[in-house]
Amino acid sequence: MDAFVAAAPELLILLPLAVAAGIDLYLTLLFLGAIPTTAWWGGPLPGALSDLDSISVMLVVGGFYLLEFSAERFPTASLIWNAFHAVIRPLSGALLALLLLDGQAPAVIVAGAIASGVLVSAAHAIRSGASILRWLSWKPAPHPVLPSLGEDAVVLGLVALVVDQPEWALAGGLLIAVIGSIGGASRVRAFGFAVRLATGRIFKTLGARRWTDTEGFPTWVRDALKGDVMAPGGGLRGSSVAAHQLEGAPPFATGWLVVTGDAPVFVFRKGTKTCLVDLEGLKAVDIVETGFFRRIDLSAAAGTGACIFFGAGGPSTESLRAEFFFA
Repeated sequence: MDAFVAAAPELLILLPLAVAAGIDLYLTLLFLGAIPTTAWWGGPLPGALSDLDSISVMLVVGGFYLLEFSAERFPTASLIWNAFHAVIRPLSGALLALLLLDGQAPAVIVAGAIASGVLVSAAHAIRSGASILRWLSWKPAPHPVLPSLGEDAVVLGLVALVVDQPEWALAGGLLIAVIGSIGGASRVRAFGFAVRLATGRIFKTLGARRWTDTEGFPTWVRDALKGDVMAPGGGLRGSSVAAHQLEGAPPFATGWLVVTGDAPVFVFRKGTKTCLVDLEGLKAVDIVETGFFRRIDLSAAAGTGACIFFGAGGPSTESLRAEFFFA
């Protein structure tokens, strides 16, 4: 490994550069393009990154940065923008690696481009998922500008280290990657669920919102409900949902909410295992409806809170009120 890095020292900064691009692609490119034009940095950038200092490139990148900064102010625009960039980010990460590793052996370039694309995609999904959770949550969220400014500060710091202190940049990138991985799976699920919400909102039918009978359940849900929770005669109905901060489930989990004739049950998969959480004892506090989802806020006797999200094609607010016990 040491010999590999010695042969291609740019690999030291591949990870921190990919993390920075995943958090804020356009600010990363804009800063890289601006650095050679300042007195702060006098040497050439690694690889072919100096190509980014073109005025035309910087104007385009700067325009996209302003568009992204504006879109992040509004939940709907942010969701659409980040969903679109789920495709753009990994491709841009691979292209950034091609610039960084320009002149290296073909095997190094290909491996670096693939690794960079994966890292950028993961960083983007985790960062976007955290933003989605702030939007979905019933808890008061900070003004959108504050998280954006914090992310920009992290990106500027990483890129500055990349061009000046590569070893510290690698350490910083690893630290951010470790921090982001804590709860990262739930954030990625939240991002994926939000994309599904947007898709469902666009392509939903004009029919009435409804529950789904057992014929529409996935096989793993039907198999999980073959035991004692089966309603007499198998007359179950359910809906694809997501749960946030539900005790007994990950911080954010996707699955199915099934009405069994008693308390509803949340069914989800954890790895290869199917898990069930009985919602008995949880009282519905409120139903919040938006153009993208309906959210049921739940509370337990201990004062802890959770919420369940239904997509645009799920059951109506009136139907949900009939199935949940309201405090």
